[in-house]
Amino acid sequence: MTTARADLFERLAPVWCLDEVGEDLDPFAVFGRTAPLVLDIGIGFGDSLTTAAAADPDVDLIGADVHTPGIASTLARIETMGLTNLRLLHGDALVFLARLAPGMLAGIRIYFPDPWPKVRHRHRRITSAANVDRFVSILRPGGRLHVATDIAEYATATHSICDAHPNLEGGVVERPDWRPVTRYELKGITAGRTAIDLIYRKI
Repeated sequence: MTTARADLFERLAPVWCLDEVGEDLDPFAVFGRTAPLVLDIGIGFGDSLTTAAAADPDVDLIGADVHTPGIASTLARIETMGLTNLRLLHGDALVFLARLAPGMLAGIRIYFPDPWPKVRHRHRRITSAANVDRFVSILRPGGRLHVATDIAEYATATHSICDAHPNLEGGVVERPDWRPVTRYELKGITAGRTAIDLIYRKI
């Protein structure tokens, strides 16, 4: 990061970032209100996340990523756009899940996750059966798990895992107009790939 961006990160992270570990999260204490809460895992540089936050001010969002420059970029956008319904996690979302109570979330969004294409690495995928089970436990009834990918094999594998879960219903849907285009998605479009959206609802 540039010196200016590093200074911005140091100034804004204590204001807008949540701790990866700690006591159970109290959304009212964080946001000062009661509203649907959505966790966005893997936010990149925050373009689509901040666009979504601005477009839906009645929803509170937590964006998670381990990438420091991406978090810094998102912090800058939060300040510039004057967003109050967005907080960030600079860390591992799977560790952070331990701070979330069962049924707390209205939604979980995972847009263009690392597909880990090599067979020996596929256990690292964010949409593994074990992780999906954890996601379902913190979704409220009717809450949605939304995964977008432009890797067909990854979509097929995620579809199979979610279809097999007894508390999920849904599948592949047409690309929602309300989902902002991400930087990664634009690169995929240039390369000739097509995004696949899967949306499942907790029953």
